[in-house]
Amino acid sequence: MDDNMLEVREAYKRYGNTPPVLRGLNMTVKKGTIYGLLGPSGCGKTTLLSCIVGKQHLDCGYIKLSITKRKHIGYMPQDIALFQEFKISEIFAFYGTLYGMLPDRAERRTLELCTMLDLPHKARYIHSLSGGQQRRVSFAIALLHNPPLLILDEPTVGMDPILCNTIWEYLVKLAHEEQKTIVITTHYIEEAKQSNTIGLMRRGVLLSEESPKQLMESQNCNNLEQAFLELSRKQHDLHKLEKHKGVSFGLKCPSARC
Repeated sequence: MDDNMLEVREAYKRYGNTPPVLRGLNMTVKKGTIYGLLGPSGCGKTTLLSCIVGKQHLDCGYIKLSITKRKHIGYMPQDIALFQEFKISEIFAFYGTLYGMLPDRAERRTLELCTMLDLPHKARYIHSLSGGQQRRVSFAIALLHNPPLLILDEPTVGMDPILCNTIWEYLVKLAHEEQKTIVITTHYIEEAKQSNTIGLMRRGVLLSEESPKQLMESQNCNNLEQAFLELSRKQHDLHKLEKHKGVSFGLKCPSARC
């Protein structure tokens, strides 16, 4: 665990009597790296991140983090969850206090992030902002206290390409120069090339966990989208074989709760 910030082992999660969302998933995130978690809607990415930050719990399996305090995590959820009656300045001050930051430091950090993310004037109320602006505020809050671990669920969705590029440059700087660990989900497969490791997720498991270069070479592909397609086809063929034989290879939780 010394070199790893995060380990997930044999993770299973289901809701009620529905099929499992996570099916024995294993994941390893090294310290000081960007881990790009890719996959289609409904494959379990958001559920996995919710379990990692403690918002939900696995039915079985375990998650191990090298940090010991919640404030060491910066979490941006997929859904906007901001106090609508706050001004931008007030919401940053609130979270700064929550994170135990000194007021002067929180104010300086707020100015830095508002400038980078091109946010409106700090006197604007949250409810007056567009959905995209609110997502940028949510992203800034995750970064505010400069935590060692960032968990970011679709931070760049719907953003201007120039701003998206600025964000990725900033994340790469955080990882390479400040040794921050970043787990980021995205629908934009090609932008994830800047990740150190890519986890391709489908049907509740990781199909692959490699660097972008290794992933494309292993699938004999020229781009990540093609590599994902090849791995998805292989999983689909295995699933058809399982159904034909009436067996399931490694998809049953060892706990009776699953």
